Amino acid sequence: MRRTVERALGVLGVLVLVAGCGVYSTKPGRLREGLETIAVPIFENRTTEPGIEIQLTDTITEELIRDRTLRIVDENEADSLLLGTIRRFRFGEAFFGADRAAEEYTVEIAVEVTIVDRAGGEPIVGPRTIRGEGNYFIDEGPEGEAEARDQASEQIVEGILGLVVEEW
Repeated sequence: MRRTVERALGVLGVLVLVAGCGVYSTKPGRLREGLETIAVPIFENRTTEPGIEIQLTDTITEELIRDRTLRIVDENEADSLLLGTIRRFRFGEAFFGADRAAEEYTVEIAVEVTIVDRAGGEPIVGPRTIRGEGNYFIDEGPEGEAEARDQASEQIVEGILGLVVEEW
């Protein structure tokens, strides 16, 4: 019960922050010019976390396909490329209990993204740094960490989508 209440409060807090920051808007928008089709090559990993580039690139690609704002295609068919470099991966304690033992952990990921015109190589957007974060409780184990990574990845996808849509 405690965990459910804490998660609900966490979600509520995030929604308040997102609404306050103006990330979401009811204003109509359109894709930036040159973003009809896009390819997502495997991101470069500049962290010490092995394999994070494959996991993050796959998650971002899957979420972009699911969102359907952009049409994801192979690199040789794309108008543009989403290039990414993972600059930071941090895993650490987020909350300590009364006994000073960690009860909750956090996963932070920072990615520098640039969207370039495939034909000319010129940047359409970026480079921009996008951050994502996810938390989990120690008793959730590896499944909790995987879910926290997914939460961070989803926030990064939202940031990427914010870059490709321009207001009218």
